[in-house]
Amino acid sequence: MIRRHMFMSAAAATLALASCSGGDDDPTPTPSPSPTSSPSPTPTASPTYTAFPLAAAASFNTINASVSYTGDPAAGAVSLGAGATETLSSRVSLATSNAIATGTYVINEAGEESRFTTTNVTVQPAPAVNEFVFRTDDATTAGKFSQLEFLNNTIPSQVTSTAALQLTNVSYMNWWRGDSTAGAKRFTTGVWGYNTAVGDLPTTGTQAYTATVNGRLISVAGTTTTVTRVSGTVTLSVNFATSIVDITMNLTTPGTGGGAPVPYGTFTAQASWATKSTLFNGSFLQGSPLNGTVAGGFYGSQAKEIGLVFQGSGTFNGANQRLVGNIVGKK
Repeated sequence: MIRRHMFMSAAAATLALASCSGGDDDPTPTPSPSPTSSPSPTPTASPTYTAFPLAAAASFNTINASVSYTGDPAAGAVSLGAGATETLSSRVSLATSNAIATGTYVINEAGEESRFTTTNVTVQPAPAVNEFVFRTDDATTAGKFSQLEFLNNTIPSQVTSTAALQLTNVSYMNWWRGDSTAGAKRFTTGVWGYNTAVGDLPTTGTQAYTATVNGRLISVAGTTTTVTRVSGTVTLSVNFATSIVDITMNLTTPGTGGGAPVPYGTFTAQASWATKSTLFNGSFLQGSPLNGTVAGGFYGSQAKEIGLVFQGSGTFNGANQRLVGNIVGKK
């Protein structure tokens, strides 16, 4: 029994030595797999935007503002209606063309419509012209008219030579019309074009825009009514991190007999936009001559252009007034 036990122990030792011996005292370890790096994310392509001037006829919805009045300004005091602004909506829409000689231009507000062709042009588009204008006067109803003004940046080879108005993604229109001499009159202004895609809107930084302003002022003082254009200078800054738009307008009215513009008033306004939107709205700030609202949006790649409308109402310089207009600009 003792001899058998010793033999089995020796055999076990031999097997143990054999299992440890492979003819190589320092075998090469199995290499670990190299870590694989994560693939680089594919960058999101920037959207492609159609640009002005137009290559063909096109239709647009607008961001718009409106005021109204009833009566004959030449006969005395008119009755002033309320004003309003509206973000992008099909309620005020237009059809426009790249060929003014053959195109049909249509403006529609809540079913009220005017149509124009080349026979209705009163101001032709040309590089020296900032706005081209259509007008119709009814032959059977005294004082019934419709007038449509377009920023001159949509007709090939005729774009305005004014650098600040050479905009490629936003434009504006003004529509003034009346039912009769003593009847209702309405003024609507709108900005329209190729809106910035939500994912293409910057989210950091502050941007100043070079901008221009135009509009109309209806003023009633005693028995006198005046309807006049307004223009002036604009300071416009956008903070993309806080989603705030700051606007300061120093408005003027035309001078007598083509003289120097007459200062009218300084208006400040602030607007903001919601997440996943490129449209903003806001109001005039305290200290502005009138109470009012603004609405607007961004246009083109990375919000390179901006357009907004405004309206105001109240008593200023002893007159009951309504103000309506638009601002367009670019980085």
